Amino acid sequence: MGKVLSVIVPTFNMEQYLSECLTSLMTKKSQELLEVIVVNDGSTDGSSAIAHDFAKQYPTLCKVIDKPNGHYGSCVNRGLKEATGKYVKILDADDFFNTSDLDAVLTFLEECTADLVVTDVLRVTINGKIYKHGSYGEFHGKTFNIDEIGGIPKFQGIAMHYMAYRTQLLRDIQYFQPEGILYTDDVWRFTPMQAVRSICFLDKTLYCYRLGRTGQSMDRYVMRKNAVHQLKIANHKLDIWEQVKDRLSPGAYAFMEEQLFHNEGNTLKFGIMYSSLKNKEMKALDDRMKALCPEVYDKVASYKKFVFSSYRYIEHWRKNPLYYRFPLRKKALVYTNDVILHLMQKYKFLLH
Repeated sequence: MGKVLSVIVPTFNMEQYLSECLTSLMTKKSQELLEVIVVNDGSTDGSSAIAHDFAKQYPTLCKVIDKPNGHYGSCVNRGLKEATGKYVKILDADDFFNTSDLDAVLTFLEECTADLVVTDVLRVTINGKIYKHGSYGEFHGKTFNIDEIGGIPKFQGIAMHYMAYRTQLLRDIQYFQPEGILYTDDVWRFTPMQAVRSICFLDKTLYCYRLGRTGQSMDRYVMRKNAVHQLKIANHKLDIWEQVKDRLSPGAYAFMEEQLFHNEGNTLKFGIMYSSLKNKEMKALDDRMKALCPEVYDKVASYKKFVFSSYRYIEHWRKNPLYYRFPLRKKALVYTNDVILHLMQKYKFLLH
C-alpha cells in the first residue's frame, strides 16, 4: 500500500525543536503509511544534520531536501513536488503531532475520499504543556458539502493547522504558494477552497501548535515590522479571486470572501495605525478590492479588530487616503494596548 499522508516540514534554524517534531511522527503504522518531507530552507544551525540523521534511521518514513533559503512558501512548493501521499499536511518544525492519535488518523485516511480532512488542534506552551484544545466538536464524525458549511463563521476562521488536503486536488489546481515572504500559510487555507467540495471532520487531535516562541511571525511586533508581507499576500489573494470568483460554488464564495475581508482589514490596520505601509500602496489594494469584491470593500470600512476603540480608522482613512495621518492620541492608546497585550500573552504562556 502507498503512503496515505505526506507531511511537509518547512525548516529554518530549528535545531532546538526539530528532534521533538520528527520524533512525534514515529509510530509503527507511520512507517508504512506516512511520508515525512523535511525541507531545510538553508539553515545555518544543526537542523539539516538532525533531519538527515532521522532519515537514516527511518528511510521508509523520512526524506530530506536541502535547498537555499527561499522562505516558507518555497518549502511548501518543493515539498508538494515530492509528495506521494493521498493527503498532504504541513507541520512547522517548531510544532509537533499528537503521537497518540496519529495511527488512528492514518487508518481513517486509508478509506477517506473527502477533499479536505479537518482534525483538532492542541495549543501548547513553549515547554509543550497543553494550553487550549481547538475543536470542531459539533461537526465530528460528519462530512459536509462546502455549500453546507462555507458560510458558517466558525469554519470560516479555520487555521492551516487543522487542514489536510487531498494531494491530487492541489495538483489539479496547480497550487502555488508565494515565495520569499511571510504569512503564506494564509494562502494554504484560501486558494485550495476553490476546488474543495467535501469536508470531513475527524474526532482526533493531531496538530500541536506551540505558543509564545520569541520571533514567531504572528507576534504583533513582528507583524508590524513585516506589514509589507501582509500587503503582498492580500494582493496575491485578489489575483486568485479574480481568476476564480465567477465559477465558485456559493459556499466556497462565502468562505473565500470572508478570508479576503480579514486579510484586507488586517493589512490596512497595520498600515494605517503604525504607518508601516505607504498610503498609495494601501489605496491601490483598497481600489482593487472595490473593483473585484465590492461587498468586502463596504464591510471592511468597519474593521477594527484588536483595537479597544470605536474609532473607525479605515472609514476616516478613505476620506483622504494619500495624506491621512493616524491621530497621535489614538496612536498612543494603540501602543499602550499593544504593550499590555504583549505582556499578557508572554506571561500567560510562561506561567501556564
